[in-house]
Amino acid sequence: VIANRLWQWTFGQGLVTTPSDFGFGGDRPSHPELLDWLAHRLKQNNGSLKSLLKEIVLSKTYRQQSIFSDQTSGVRKDTANRLLWRQNPRRMDAETIRDSVLLVSGKLNDQRGGPGFEDFAYKQAYAPEYNYITADSPNLWRRSIYRFVVRTTPNRFMTTLDCADSSQSTPQRDETLTSLQALSLLNNKFTLYMAGRFAERLKKESKTPKGRIRRAHLLTTGRPPTLREMDALNTYAQQHGLTNLCRVLFNLSEFTYLD
Repeated sequence: VIANRLWQWTFGQGLVTTPSDFGFGGDRPSHPELLDWLAHRLKQNNGSLKSLLKEIVLSKTYRQQSIFSDQTSGVRKDTANRLLWRQNPRRMDAETIRDSVLLVSGKLNDQRGGPGFEDFAYKQAYAPEYNYITADSPNLWRRSIYRFVVRTTPNRFMTTLDCADSSQSTPQRDETLTSLQALSLLNNKFTLYMAGRFAERLKKESKTPKGRIRRAHLLTTGRPPTLREMDALNTYAQQHGLTNLCRVLFNLSEFTYLD
C-alpha cells in the first residue's frame, strides 16, 4: 500500500488507482509485478521511503517527457496513460507551491523540527475566530509541513490551490483548474508580499535589468529565457516594474506544474 502511495505521489496516479481500497473491492493494479517489486525493495531497505523514492525518480519511466504528438501510438492504444508510455503533467500541490514561492523569494526558513507555526490571529468570541495574517516574519516562512491547520477555518489561499480538507481522510487530492487559482497567485497578500521580496533578492544578485530578468526566469523555471521571452519580459518590467514581473512569473505553468 505504501509503495503504491509513493508511486501515486510521484506520477499523480498509483499503480492501483484506489489507494485506500486494495483487493476485490478496489481497482486491479496496472503493473502487478512492478508493485510487488517495489514492495520487496521497500522491505529490503528496511522500510526507507527515501530510498524507494530515489529509485522511482531515477527510473527511465519517471524521466520521460509529457509532450507527445497526435501520431504517437500510445494516444490510440492507451489514452489514460495507464501503461506509462509518457509522463503525466500535473500541478504541484498547494503546500509545494507555497514553499516554492518562499524559496525563489529567498525567504524560506528551513528550520527543522519543533512546534508548528500559526499563520493566523486567534480571538475568543462567541465562537472562536481565526483571522489569517500575511507571512511577513521568519517564523511564518517555514515549510508548509509545519503549518498549524485549523480544520474549521481553512486558509482560503491554500484551499483555492486544492489543499486537502483536513477534517477528513483524502487518499488522493482533486486537481482543478480555475480562474481563482490564477487570481490568487497574482493578488493574494502572501504572493504580493513575496513578489516584493523576490524583487529585492534580484536587485542584490544582479546589477542590470536584463540580468535580473534572466535570474528571475532561471529561479522560477529552471532555465534561462529565450530571446522572445526576454523581450516580452523586459518590456513588461519596464512598463509595470520588477515586482509585478515577479507576480507574473509565479503564475507560469513551468513554475506551478511538474512536466
